[in-house]
Amino acid sequence: MKQGLLVAVSAAVILLAGSRARAQGVGEKCAGAYEQAQQLVRDRALLRARAELRVCMSSCPATLARDCQSWSEEVERDMPSVALSATSADGRAPGRVRVLLDGAPLVDALPRDPIEVDPGRHTLTFEDAAGTRVVAVVALSPGDKALPIAVRFPPAAPPPPPPPRAAGDAAPARGRWPLVLVGAGAVGLGVGALLGVKGHLDRGELRSRCAPRCPADEVEAIDVAWKAGAISAGVGLVVAGVGALFYLQPDPAAPAAPAAGLTVAPDGAALSLRGAF
Repeated sequence: MKQGLLVAVSAAVILLAGSRARAQGVGEKCAGAYEQAQQLVRDRALLRARAELRVCMSSCPATLARDCQSWSEEVERDMPSVALSATSADGRAPGRVRVLLDGAPLVDALPRDPIEVDPGRHTLTFEDAAGTRVVAVVALSPGDKALPIAVRFPPAAPPPPPPPRAAGDAAPARGRWPLVLVGAGAVGLGVGALLGVKGHLDRGELRSRCAPRCPADEVEAIDVAWKAGAISAGVGLVVAGVGALFYLQPDPAAPAAPAAGLTVAPDGAALSLRGAF
């Protein structure tokens, strides 16, 4: 009941003010500002009301201008303002921060002085240079001056973990050389097996043909082939094992590739292996 009465009284005041302005025969600009300012004050749109009151004071006769002057003083008294501030997660200045008021741009950088805002409930959105947003909801009453609105930006989100690698992606992370060693080791094992089989067959053929008085050079050739096969198989096993070890190690930072060498001579054979483990 009281609210309806207040609305009726406000409407009556506006109508009387408009009638008064029209009765004095003032221009349309003055009459419009005189009436519009009162409606905006009633709606608590004080920023727009102040602009209309300034038009009224500059375009209306002295009698009406005095009314607008009085209303303007009331608007200035009731006009709320907010003092905006922001800090980063570590308490430092977050750099350039823009602020939106109810979704519309308010300022592009935090000002030092308070900002005037219409009374009522508002949503203030603070956004830093990285696009991180912090929202503050405030309710401003007429007469609130330099109401502090301070926000703190959250810490930066940690980078997302890398996607799990498929089995085929492990080789590029460590380099290709472990797989090369495994392949070389397999070849060495194969060569050793072939030399062993060949030596066994040659020995059987030689035994059936001339044993026990076979030529020394043929016996020595078979012996060298067996030794070379055994060494090749041993080197292949070691090299393949080293390659598999580094391929399967959890640390993707692989050391320098080890190097293996095999030397076969008529008087014997030698195996060399070097690298960092």
